[in-house]
Amino acid sequence: MKMKSKLIGGLAVLLGVAVATPLIAQEEKKAEKAKAEKVSGDIGLLDTEKNYLIVVTKDGKLVTLDYTTKTKVTELKESPAKMADIGLGSSATVEYVQKGEKNYLSKIEFTPAKGE
Repeated sequence: MKMKSKLIGGLAVLLGVAVATPLIAQEEKKAEKAKAEKVSGDIGLLDTEKNYLIVVTKDGKLVTLDYTTKTKVTELKESPAKMADIGLGSSATVEYVQKGEKNYLSKIEFTPAKGE
């Protein structure tokens, strides 16, 4: 009898894990595909060695964004550009995704600062 109850208990745990695993995987996929957010403002800092920048919004909020080589960069004269082309004081609209504690830049459109 004890053997039978252990077997049933083990099967119940196994069934619970089998049901829960796909649900956990779905939640992780949802977290990975977070909706992109947008923010506009001026570029306050651009570090091309550490791959991050800071956007200063019109109301003075600072948004720190990390980027990769896959980040789409477009100068608003509709020509492809590189992160190094962005100067301090440029106006920008960015799209980013929050993953954990960090914001990751996925797209940036900018207008060079006057005088560049």
